[in-house]
Amino acid sequence: MQPLALILNIAIVVAIVGIVIYWVRRFAVFLGYKAIEPDVLKIAELLKTQPLRDRSDVVLEGHYGGNPTIVRFSHRVDTPGLDIQMRVPAAINFFLVPKNIVAANEGRVLMRTGSSSLDRRFNARTDHPMEFMMLTAVTAIKSGLEQLCCSTQTGLTVRDRVIELSELTIPPFTANHVFDHLQSMLTLANAIHEMPGADRIKVDPLPRRGSSWPVRIALAGGLVCLVALLFTQPYSRMPGASANANTIAPPTGVAPGDAIRLQQLQGWHAATKDDFPAAVQRYLQERRLEPSGHIVADFSGRGSAVDSAYLLVDTAGRRRVSMLSRGAVAYDAIFFKVEFLARISKSALGKIQWMSSGPPLPPDGDGLLVVQNANDPTASVVLLRHGTQTLSARPADFNKIDLAQQ
Repeated sequence: MQPLALILNIAIVVAIVGIVIYWVRRFAVFLGYKAIEPDVLKIAELLKTQPLRDRSDVVLEGHYGGNPTIVRFSHRVDTPGLDIQMRVPAAINFFLVPKNIVAANEGRVLMRTGSSSLDRRFNARTDHPMEFMMLTAVTAIKSGLEQLCCSTQTGLTVRDRVIELSELTIPPFTANHVFDHLQSMLTLANAIHEMPGADRIKVDPLPRRGSSWPVRIALAGGLVCLVALLFTQPYSRMPGASANANTIAPPTGVAPGDAIRLQQLQGWHAATKDDFPAAVQRYLQERRLEPSGHIVADFSGRGSAVDSAYLLVDTAGRRRVSMLSRGAVAYDAIFFKVEFLARISKSALGKIQWMSSGPPLPPDGDGLLVVQNANDPTASVVLLRHGTQTLSARPADFNKIDLAQQ
């Protein structure tokens, strides 16, 4: 194998390994979360990230509206089914906790949001009452808080420069549910960005994790190498365009170009004079024909004798007839008995008396006479070409065929 082909093969193997790693990782990430896999992939596309596995949870770490955002899905009993965190430059903290849950030292001051539906179901507590009143005075913020606190299984907190929303269970229609929450959290985040002093607060970036880029590069590189390999392998070249120094020598009497096209030639050789019975040799001499296992003719009708036919013999004495036309194998079969082959010129084909109706289509060029028994005038068949088809017909008496060389 050529060095370039070897390198390309190695690259393809690397790509295959990359594909296997990709699918194994994907299976591992969504193990136990198959039902929400399409929704998670939609959210991952929105956040421009890839799903990760963190112990038994599925985690997405990306950015939404320019804010570092983490979405976590969990089946653990002690962890919310859905948890969304958006990092913002917040100097304020506040907590919206369902009234049926006892808050433990979260916010010193109990506040009202100005939304009757929220105040009826949630307690709002904060350590920054003035800032909280400024936020909730904005109609868009109140609407956003109402959307975020969509049920009494939801909790919303803003503290330590993070907006965090938690739901006890993974909601149905997961992707749409998360999209709505992200949009409302972005509205709240934009308002926090506009608060005094926000520009002096540093937002922590997302933690660095392993990237899937190596796998993607391996896949892309392998695909490129596979395409290149198709154009560099020997089978993509014209047959006979180049010969390898280590190619097995063609059988005796077979032209090297023809040997490349024929298959399974081990143990075969073109018939020599010694392979013809004495009676057949006399028969051929009477008609001024040489006993040969290689016939040159113009089966395709191109105007020059560039096609070939072979009578091949193996070590077991079997006979094989092979016919090549226009550089391709047109006929290749093993016979129980064949005594000789001969060329029939195209002009002589029209004078043959056939046992039946003859060839169904007119020949393009010369024909090939295959004589199975020289002592039986009817024991022969004529092979001829019409386009891409090889036709056959039986003459009534092959002794009456004009086999004179022209």
